[in-house]
Amino acid sequence: MSIFYAPNRIATMHEDEGSTPDKLQAMLDVIARSGLSTEGGQADFGRLRADAAKAASVLIEFYGDAALERAKLIERRSPQSYFARMVTAEVGRRRTGS
Repeated sequence: MSIFYAPNRIATMHEDEGSTPDKLQAMLDVIARSGLSTEGGQADFGRLRADAAKAASVLIEFYGDAALERAKLIERRSPQSYFARMVTAEVGRRRTGS
């Protein structure tokens, strides 16, 4: 198994591909739920933004400096997801200190 560096954590290839920790899985569940959180065709933007902030926090906590790259990977895998773009933007803001 390959080993990937992540601050305060060592992740094996197996973990990276499927066996996700609870917090990361919770973040992925938030992403999945966000696609269904529309009512009458309009999403609750405040809730969506709060969920994006939570997801960004989990990515940053779990991946540290690699969080932005991870967010971009999730966004590439979900090109139609506005939520994925929001998470990427939030991670970018937090990593640059804006």
